[in-house]
Amino acid sequence: MQRYRMLDLLRGLAAFMVVLTHVGFWTGASGSNTALSGPLLAHGDAGVAVFFAISAFLLLRPFVRAGLDDAPSPHLRRYTIHRVARILPAYLVVFCAVLLVASLAPQQTGGIGSVPDIVRHLLLLQGYSNDRYQSFSQAWSLSTEATFYVLVPVLGTLLGRVARKARRGWLVVGVVFLAGVTVQGYAAAWILDAPGSGAGILGLSVLGHASWFAVGAAVALLAEIDTGQLPSRIERWVLFGRLNPGVMALSAALLYLLACTPLTGPSNLESLTVGQAVAKELLYA
Repeated sequence: MQRYRMLDLLRGLAAFMVVLTHVGFWTGASGSNTALSGPLLAHGDAGVAVFFAISAFLLLRPFVRAGLDDAPSPHLRRYTIHRVARILPAYLVVFCAVLLVASLAPQQTGGIGSVPDIVRHLLLLQGYSNDRYQSFSQAWSLSTEATFYVLVPVLGTLLGRVARKARRGWLVVGVVFLAGVTVQGYAAAWILDAPGSGAGILGLSVLGHASWFAVGAAVALLAEIDTGQLPSRIERWVLFGRLNPGVMALSAALLYLLACTPLTGPSNLESLTVGQAVAKELLYA
């Protein structure tokens, strides 16, 4: 896989945002809607959207290229080994530490849980359950990411074949983007109607965050297709972005500040309205 050193800085920024939002939550600093610091900390989870978009760009691009050129796809065994090696070693170390702390302080942490709880976490399936370990709930994103990894070879190749006619490729990415936003709004409505249901799982799933992955897929298409096949509006936007990176960065910062307003709901973990959930998903994307 090609290395993009500039993405390392973007990953670092996203990781810093995610760390800040969890520190803000556990210290209570992000719970205030009155102070500016509360919303800024609470919405650091936008870093997850950045991670998902980066994953989609990097992982889909080789398969998109193969689909466009009708060339052999990347070797699936190598792809699988790289994905496992990328996540599991560090994850298992952290999970063992979580189990150790849970066993030493069962009254404060709820204990190590049942065998199914442990198995779910070992298989990165905890995102499909509401039973999670204290201080390890953020690992839901790995369930979503791992599910996406499984889908990448098929989705990337199909997208590449569809994108042989560029407008079809953009249409598919656009439909996936809108589908993700729609699912997020549906999940929010479901949560309001039935708190404690499985709607939260749907909102955190690949379907619920399909719009974030669609952003990365769009960049992968931009990198692979002939720019002469781009719709004129997209071509002008790409040219503007290449010539004005500072303006693009400032725009991202302003969108983040907008995402920190009541438009995207409260700074705590209260349920969002449909409008707030959709606005949050769009602004993070």
